[in-house]
Amino acid sequence: MTSERDKRSYPKKVHAYTTVALLTLANVVAFVDRQIPAMLVGPIKEDFNLSDSQMALLLGAAFSVSYALMALPIGYAVDRLRRKDVLGSALLVWSCMTMSALFANSYAKLFGVRMGVAAGDAAFAPSSVSLVGDSFAEAERGRALGITTAGIYIGVGISFWGGGALIDYLTAIGGLTIPIVGFVKPWQAVFLMSGIPGLLLALAVFLMPEPPRAIAIASGHNNAGESDLRSHLSAHRVTLGLMFGGLIFMALIFYSFAAWAPSMMVRTFGLSIAEVGKSLGAITIISSIAGTIVAGMSVDWLSKKGYRDAPIRVAMCASLLALPAIVSAPLMESLTLCWLLLGVYLMFISGWATLGLLAVSGVSSDGFKGRMTSIFTLVMMIGSATMGPQLTAFFTDFVFVDESKLNWSIALTGGLTLPIAALFFRACMPHYADSVERLRQ
Repeated sequence: MTSERDKRSYPKKVHAYTTVALLTLANVVAFVDRQIPAMLVGPIKEDFNLSDSQMALLLGAAFSVSYALMALPIGYAVDRLRRKDVLGSALLVWSCMTMSALFANSYAKLFGVRMGVAAGDAAFAPSSVSLVGDSFAEAERGRALGITTAGIYIGVGISFWGGGALIDYLTAIGGLTIPIVGFVKPWQAVFLMSGIPGLLLALAVFLMPEPPRAIAIASGHNNAGESDLRSHLSAHRVTLGLMFGGLIFMALIFYSFAAWAPSMMVRTFGLSIAEVGKSLGAITIISSIAGTIVAGMSVDWLSKKGYRDAPIRVAMCASLLALPAIVSAPLMESLTLCWLLLGVYLMFISGWATLGLLAVSGVSSDGFKGRMTSIFTLVMMIGSATMGPQLTAFFTDFVFVDESKLNWSIALTGGLTLPIAALFFRACMPHYADSVERLRQ
């Protein structure tokens, strides 16, 4: 059955894919700025004399709490204002806040800087889902969102590869001296350089085409009000509860691994941070981009076959396929075998964001896609981005009580979270299909 909203006309392909290209670049910039602290764990811990648990707060809660607080207001803005203006303004905010780590001379100040980065970054997901939803028909959105979400892993890969090399180089030369500012520590200089590309990209985002919305907007107000949103959440509460449960547990290991993988490889195999960054960056870019695009295309394929639960079905399979690799890879004695298994893990886990966005979009009415996506990101930030790094640090600090056992902590985190995710997704499948059917009637 074809829904009414997909009988309407969409922007020309050149405009639609221009939007996808700019959203992909914005995602790259966002995740460079978001991920770069993971490459700077060593020098930051040394400068501020931090434990792994304190560092986990900086890597997780400092970002996720602010992101969660801003998610709903920004989602509201996305549903009512020009989305390119919301996203362009947010790009300026998070880029400037990344660069302001230049002045962070204490743990508290760096914590505040990371909260500022998150406040701007919270605009990306609702803006991208809304823009893609109004640029492509339903059967084409999986591929488009897969390409856009691939920017996550390009950004993570660049932060691993470039961040590792940059911090080693800046450490070797003893930091930088900048006119007016004065001496800048190596890790502060990395933040400064990471923020610059976002300032340039923001200008392009302000100029990109804005597709017409799927529903009319009268007098500057979206016709879908807060009571409609509450009714929607109530009507689909079982579907949303099970779906969010699965996505939280799937993303827990994603955020844990992203935060701790560089340090794990340094502690377990004695590599330099530049060596880790080069290999981990390349594996992340290749495996994760492939996995993300395949996840999106798999949803499109299953949707064309008539599976109403396509995003949930693919997410369950991905969780089960990622499980053996993440449990075994950190415990390998062979470095080569460890890298190979991490590539397998990244191939399957990388689709979680694409699958989550497609799943949320599939059970959201057009009038509040921005707010529904913001609810999704809020739940992910509180449930996964905060708890993922913290759970692994808890195992290291209080279960194993040994920093060198970080590899065991990551394996344990994956072994606990992914089976639970798969169970949630399996329970969600019939409810999700029913919700989709009801929305199409």
